[in-house]
Amino acid sequence: MRIIWSKRANYTFYNIQNYLEYFWSPLIAQKFIKDVLHVLSLLEVNPMLGKYNTNLRCREIVISRHISLYYQIEKDYLELISFYNNRQKPINIIDL
Repeated sequence: MRIIWSKRANYTFYNIQNYLEYFWSPLIAQKFIKDVLHVLSLLEVNPMLGKYNTNLRCREIVISRHISLYYQIEKDYLELISFYNNRQKPINIIDL
């Protein structure tokens, strides 16, 4: 299945990556990228892997214990909506 990145997903991905490089280390940022690529390869094969969030009306999957990915499945592609730092306030439909 084809994966499409929304503008928000692209922005939040690079925002998290830059934060990890600046405040943690480049190694941690590389691990984050590797984890994202691994999860995306799993989603290409099985898009139903993440759990459905009824409040947000989309699916979510945990990238690491601090980062989640929100996405939705369309007819012939999978759209990444946003990456989210789980240590922030709980996400709601307006934040997506």
